[in-house]
Parts: sequence; structure tokens; C-alpha cells
Amino acid sequence: MADGSNDALKLTVKQGEPTLVPPAEETKKGLYFLSNLDQNIAVIVRTIYCFKSDVKGNEDAAEVIKNALPKILVHCYPIAGRLTISSKGKLIVDCTGEGAVFVEAETDSEIAELGDITKPDPVTLGKLVYEIPGAQNILQMPPLTAQVTKFKCGGFVLGLCANHCMFDGIGAMEFVNSWGATARGLALDAPPFLDRSILKARVPPKIEFPHHEFDDIEDVLSFHTTDFGWGVPVLSGPVALPEKEVILFLSHGNERKSINVLIGLPASSMKIFEELLQI
Repeated sequence: MADGSNDALKLTVKQGEPTLVPPAEETKKGLYFLSNLDQNIAVIVRTIYCFKSDVKGNEDAAEVIKNALPKILVHCYPIAGRLTISSKGKLIVDCTGEGAVFVEAETDSEIAELGDITKPDPVTLGKLVYEIPGAQNILQMPPLTAQVTKFKCGGFVLGLCANHCMFDGIGAMEFVNSWGATARGLALDAPPFLDRSILKARVPPKIEFPHHEFDDIEDVLSFHTTDFGWGVPVLSGPVALPEKEVILFLSHGNERKSINVLIGLPASSMKIFEELLQI
């Protein structure tokens, strides 16, 4: 995918000092198993959620979201740990309870100036997420960093950097939606199920139940209903594709009945692809 930089907007963001936000209570320590599925896609995914309320300003947005983070980390304690390598050479989480990284930021721009964020723009939108300076690999990055950027229009953007080995798409939205519910003082409808050891390979392999991977299921989780008290996001989407060779299917439109297909290919391959499709 070509660089989608928004040349019309020169976004300037002033970031504050990063702080560690540990769980609000003592949490389980030790090593947390990651399945072979988790091992395969241990990449950093950057996403943003844009909020603009007609009845609330952004004065306390960062405080509300930050104060809810330690509470939700009690339920999702592995996110407060750090990635390491096990004695078997596998990626694993050391549940140290160190916490997630949180940053407050501000800009003189307005959210409307961001334009169409359904097209990833790492140059502009990348300023709305916090990445660990100097980190050379995922072992030097916490599983989650969060940045709240206040805009002069009264809106704000929550930008997240999360390792895909901790969440798939549904898992990420369950976490963010639960975080939002906690910020609004609500109890969790369904605390997360954290035991991934049920995905360990068995020796010898056993097939003991039907596989329903291709069954039609009802969509019970919306990717667009996150609410920290300022209503649902007016915009949300990826900052950039997590890998050069990847494809993302994202719902689009007011009723979410359309699909945006984001394709990442090396430049030479993308040129051939566009020619074949006559784009």
C-alpha cells in the first residue's frame, strides 16, 4: 500500500512524559502461556479512536481514561507484564505487573482536519500513538501503550500500540470496550477468559469435538461502540498496516454493511497488482 500521508495537514503533537500504569490491585505473577497461534503474529498493531461529543469537552478525557486503565488491568493482568523468551525458545509473557505505558498529548489541530482515516497514514496518524523510543524488537516494548491527544475542537484521540500476540481483533475490542465501560463506572458483563493453555498441542493429537470454524455466527461484538463517556468514536481505524504483506477487512459505512479492503504489498508487487486490476 502506498504512503497515505495527508500532505494538507502538518499535524504537530506535543507529547507529555510517559508514565507506567500498573494494575490497581496485586495480580498473579509468573509466566503466561502464548499459543502457537499467538506466536505467528507477534506484531505491533497501531489504532486510533477519535471522540467528539456535543455535550462534553476534553478537559478530563485523559484523566478519566487513565484512571480506568489500572482497574481493567486487574482483569487483564498479562497486558501489564512483559514479553520474554521461554526455556523452549517460545514467546511468553512474564507477568511482572509493571503496567502499561500512558502518555498525555495535545495539538492545535481539529479532528476534522484528519480527514478520511480509513486509509492508513503512518506519517500523520503515527503522531497520535506512542512508541517506545529506541526499541529494536518486541521484547523491548510493553504489550500496550496508550496516548490520549486533546484537539483544540474539544475532541480527543485515543491511540493504542498493542502486540497482536495479546489480542486478535475481537479480543482487542473486548478489551477496549471493557476499558470504556470501566471508565463509565459500569461492571464488566463478561470478564475475560485468560487460560490459553487449552490451546496447547496434545501428544498424540486428539480430535474430540466438532469443529465449527466455518459456521455462520451472529456478530455480537461491534468494533464501533467503544464509549469512555464521550459517546462512540466518530472515526476509528488503523494507523498503518502491521506488516508489508498483509490484508485487512474492515467494516465501513453508517450501517457497517460495506467493507474496506486494505492490502499491503512490496512496492514492485503493488504496481503489478494495480496494473492487473487496472486501478
